[in-house]
Amino acid sequence: MELLPSWTKAGSWTLGRDPLGMQATSVRLYRTLVPGLTNVTNRLRYYSFYCWVIQQYEQTEHSGDEAKWRIFIRRAEALYALACYVVDPQHSDGLAGGLWAGAFRQSLPTDLIDLRPHTDKPGQSGQYLKAVRGNFGQFYIASMTEVGLLTPSGRIPIVSEQFGREMANAFAESVGKSTSLISNAIKTGTVAPEQLIEVGSVAHPSRIPAGSKELSLLRDYLLAVNAPEGSGAARRASAWLLLDLLRHGVSADDEASVREAFYNRRIPGGSPYPVSGSTIDRWMAFQANELCHIAFEAILNALLTDLQNHPLGMDPNLLLENLLGPPLEKLGATGQTWQEWATVTGVNFVGSEETLAEPILSALSNVELASNPDCLINALQLTAALWLRWGGEDTSVRDTIERHAGNGGRSLSGVLRTLNAEASNTVADALRQTVRRHLIADHLTIAGRKLAASGTFTYHFTLSDGVMSDGRVTTYAYTNPRLRNLIRFLQDAQLYDGSTVTDDGMEFLNENQPV
Repeated sequence: MELLPSWTKAGSWTLGRDPLGMQATSVRLYRTLVPGLTNVTNRLRYYSFYCWVIQQYEQTEHSGDEAKWRIFIRRAEALYALACYVVDPQHSDGLAGGLWAGAFRQSLPTDLIDLRPHTDKPGQSGQYLKAVRGNFGQFYIASMTEVGLLTPSGRIPIVSEQFGREMANAFAESVGKSTSLISNAIKTGTVAPEQLIEVGSVAHPSRIPAGSKELSLLRDYLLAVNAPEGSGAARRASAWLLLDLLRHGVSADDEASVREAFYNRRIPGGSPYPVSGSTIDRWMAFQANELCHIAFEAILNALLTDLQNHPLGMDPNLLLENLLGPPLEKLGATGQTWQEWATVTGVNFVGSEETLAEPILSALSNVELASNPDCLINALQLTAALWLRWGGEDTSVRDTIERHAGNGGRSLSGVLRTLNAEASNTVADALRQTVRRHLIADHLTIAGRKLAASGTFTYHFTLSDGVMSDGRVTTYAYTNPRLRNLIRFLQDAQLYDGSTVTDDGMEFLNENQPV
């Protein structure tokens, strides 16, 4: 079958963000480590606020009209974002419609504020949020149903009889008489400036009253208190690990140090981080897979950059020979087997894989750096270090990744299996076979499935009659493992104040251990 760009006329064109399928394995891993959180569930108090809004709709509207519900939830979200930004813009990040609210507050009317032009035209331009079903319908409904705050329903959400209604009532208790202001503003679509200030002062996500029933319930959800093993225990363990690192002086913004602690069990300054358990072991496996992912994305970009010098296409074997020859010669790998070369090379970098990864990530962020020869050299060295560390007798990381790799095994585990099978061949032959299997073949398989399933053309190159052509380079980065969202939740839960772990956070650390 010949794969040509003209096929996109029947569908849409985009460059796949996971062309090799390795990130999918990383996603499966971190979903087990922070269950219930997504990259867009950004503030903990939304769980209680949304429960109250849904219950309020049920009690005041008595309507199964989906269009009416959409306006109701959209007005509620816009009101919430604007009120919070008016009162405390510095701590209002992560709110739906935040960009709109931040701009709107700069020229806030002095009389009655009409929200309706910004909320009542779902999907049109000029709205607080373009998502037709609002932030709730796009991002929160699934996780809230999963944890039992909502009862599975059709078009209109329903809070669960026990947990959901308890959460809704706890929000109302915290906000007090201001619930009537919120309810009226949603109903009319209008609000006075002074009412915005009152609502934002009591409902802001960073101002959950200390000692309140609401804070207790939200903490219980976040930390999976009394949850069955596996239901949220991993989220509790991940929260413990993050708080513990913050206690040890790791900055909330220092993602590299968090990765170093999880992967190499070291904290800033080189001190060991002597924590064990299945959760931190899975975080180690996640990072190992991520390191393989960026190494192979770097090889892919280098390959496709070279391919652009051959407008009529090129045999992949010749392309790989031309690509790998210079860096392997520079690395002194000529004439050696993979086993011989990777063993010596890997020893130099095991434990410092992140050092190799830094310049690779820098190059992957800019397509103009895709042909940087040092990036390709680092990628090959990183592959050797990963093989030496995880391809031998210690199968713990490999086995963990294997369980989350899905059909086809597109992951570090699959790459290690191939390199083990090729270990007695020359470095060039071993890499050619590995790249053909896990880069060329896997990408064509993934892109072909997307084309067949949705008409979306995600090919970064085409292969026809044994010739590769039409290479397209793009940017890549690490997968977002939702740890930043978890840290923000820890702040909202008042276990961390942005600089230090609070007394409540220390109590949680002292009374629990990671599992």
